[in-house]
Amino acid sequence: MKLTRTVVLESLPLTKRKFEAIKEVYDEYSEILEFLTDYAVENKVKSHLKLRKLFYENLKEEYTLPTHYYYTVCQDVVTRAKKFLELKRKGKAKTEKPIIRKVSLWLDDVLWDYKRFPQFNALKDGKKLLIIGLTTKRGRIKLPLKPHKLFFKYLNDGWEVKAGVKLRLIEEERKVLAYFVFEKEFDEPSPSGNFLSVDYNADNVSFGIQEFLIQVRTDLGRLTRFYSDVRKRIQETHLIGWKRKLPSRKGRKLLKKFGQRKRNRRIDLQRKLAKRLVELAKELNATIVLEEVPKNFNQKIMGRRKKNEKRLRDTLHNIGMNGFQKFVTEKAVEYGVPLVFVNPSYSSQVCPRCGAFRVKPDDDALRQRVFECPVCGFNLDRDFVAVLNLLGLFPFSLKADEPPVEDSVSPVMLVVEANLLHHKNSLIVISQGLQQK
Repeated sequence: MKLTRTVVLESLPLTKRKFEAIKEVYDEYSEILEFLTDYAVENKVKSHLKLRKLFYENLKEEYTLPTHYYYTVCQDVVTRAKKFLELKRKGKAKTEKPIIRKVSLWLDDVLWDYKRFPQFNALKDGKKLLIIGLTTKRGRIKLPLKPHKLFFKYLNDGWEVKAGVKLRLIEEERKVLAYFVFEKEFDEPSPSGNFLSVDYNADNVSFGIQEFLIQVRTDLGRLTRFYSDVRKRIQETHLIGWKRKLPSRKGRKLLKKFGQRKRNRRIDLQRKLAKRLVELAKELNATIVLEEVPKNFNQKIMGRRKKNEKRLRDTLHNIGMNGFQKFVTEKAVEYGVPLVFVNPSYSSQVCPRCGAFRVKPDDDALRQRVFECPVCGFNLDRDFVAVLNLLGLFPFSLKADEPPVEDSVSPVMLVVEANLLHHKNSLIVISQGLQQK
């Protein structure tokens, strides 16, 4: 399996001559990009080779860019056109033609020093500057970029940089941002005998093996509900007039600001949790068991029209279950930890002790997240019941009227609550202590 990582490096403030040379290329590139994007969307052109064949000679006559920019701008155009046509086909496009708000210069292996990468210059304080050459209308110029720890980590761990690089201008500070893409091939290990199952919920993540269970409180549901209330207040405050459907300019800025803040907090927490899970599984030499959940996992709930379930639909839509599984999968491949996906149907409605099937809780038990078996009296948190059932890997039938296969489940030895945000290595410490016990 091949993984990719994008690393962004910021340049030092450029001289006026260098920045003007890049700005000349940027302005002509933007003009070509806007014209070709409109043409590609109107004529449904999805091949950059076809687009380049149609306009290459005309572009050379009208503009004075180095020729390889005409290659990369066609690739940029087709990528944007495909995305817009797909949105239009699904009825999600808000405009008749794509609006280009941000432009990045696409560079191939000729437009920058790919074959001589990396080149460093040492500073007096011992730090290094990454130097890349860039082709402009005024000739070749050198860009000094500030590498950071993450860049050196991928560089020293054997990750290879791809030939394509993107440059984005910061005109206020006279700087550029360079986007490098690293890639590396990993072998997918075979599942081992031990299993660490994971149950992802709105406000916590429960996981464990037969010997112990751990629950990490994430409060993602609470986070989602909080920012939903913030969004609602902004929409009510900044709407101008009853007939105006779009918020004011300040309202749009606030919606973007708080929406980005919510995503950043959610992604940061999910990445940290994914890393801790994989580190724990590697220490235990275990295979991670995740729920096999489709992209539209909340489709059934989204289809309901009860007014009191609108908040639940919004929460399920924003807790990012698929994103969390993606982070776990990528980190597991990187660390060499096996990973399997299991059908989670009825995982919280089957007694892990006696195998009683489709045990539905009453309102009080559902509100308290408690599983009570009416047959054998087994009592435990519903999320932990799902973890225990997932440890059996395939104990559930796809049909609702068929009972599951009975499987022996070891009793729970210890239940631990961990706080991921306040204890950096809490999961590793907990696992070591349990092994000693």
